[in-house]
Amino acid sequence: MAVRKLLSVALFVIASASLAPGITAHKGSRPPSVVLKFYLQQQFGVNELGMVAAARAPVSSTFTGFGLEVVYEFNVTAEKSSQSKPLGYVRGTAIIVNNTAASTTFFVQNVIHYDNGNFRGTLSQQGESTFSSVPWEFAIVGGTGVFRNAYGVNVGRFISSTPTPNGNLITTYYEASVYLDR
Repeated sequence: MAVRKLLSVALFVIASASLAPGITAHKGSRPPSVVLKFYLQQQFGVNELGMVAAARAPVSSTFTGFGLEVVYEFNVTAEKSSQSKPLGYVRGTAIIVNNTAASTTFFVQNVIHYDNGNFRGTLSQQGESTFSSVPWEFAIVGGTGVFRNAYGVNVGRFISSTPTPNGNLITTYYEASVYLDR
């Protein structure tokens, strides 16, 4: 229950976040090989599991303790509805590496399993992120299939949070600027 509340609250903070105008992963004038656009359906209370308990208690006015680690699997869809065309799923871990009354910082490492009919493979991404009112982004550090040796940046923003019988469904939108050196 505490892990569910932790993740729901931590990611609900994303509610005020949005893509900032002008953010791009382009290197100079070189555009990415492909830009993948998708929605992540984060069903908390069902598809995550606390792996390591917090090493330090939550700071006053926060719900998360330093060191807490969770593992998760969430669906990827083409549209914001969780019932829209499935494009794959994301599996990974999130570790709270710093928490203060002002924010909580996560180290996130995951693999996006993606198949939209034109592009099929996995993208590995990681990064340290403070989910707040500023945009968040993760580094794309490799891949398999059509994305073999890919690199780039995946930028996300909050779409919605909906209570469900088992927890919360948090929907986020991502644009992954992927470079493929072939």
